[in-house]
Amino acid sequence: METSLSIFYLNNSHDDLAGFKDVAEELGNKVSVFKGGYEMLQALRNQTAIPDMIFWYTHMPIVNGEEVLEVLKKSREWKNIPVVIVSGAFPKKLVRHFFQMGANYLMKKHHNPNYKSDIAQALQVSLHKPQVAS
Repeated sequence: METSLSIFYLNNSHDDLAGFKDVAEELGNKVSVFKGGYEMLQALRNQTAIPDMIFWYTHMPIVNGEEVLEVLKKSREWKNIPVVIVSGAFPKKLVRHFFQMGANYLMKKHHNPNYKSDIAQALQVSLHKPQVAS
């Protein structure tokens, strides 16, 4: 990857956070990880620069991924940050709902053999149109 991106990743699983961070940093990016939606939103509020992209897992306790997406897309400061949903399940109705809310891309969870290439594709794809990773 030519340009290093600043990425936020939200997931309540320590293993998923570590795996994503390792792969995304191996691809040349700076990654900040968060175990809770509230924690990530606080970090955004305290940032002097916003991240280039946010990846988040849909099923989170307390402040879930959908609530985080809603806050991001209603915010003047954060609404243009590309958001990648990370999920193990792709129910069409839910995917359509997240895209209507403003998500840009949907990627399978790390339990797949193409995880590194999936992250690279999510980072390189034109995020102007909602897309589901194949």
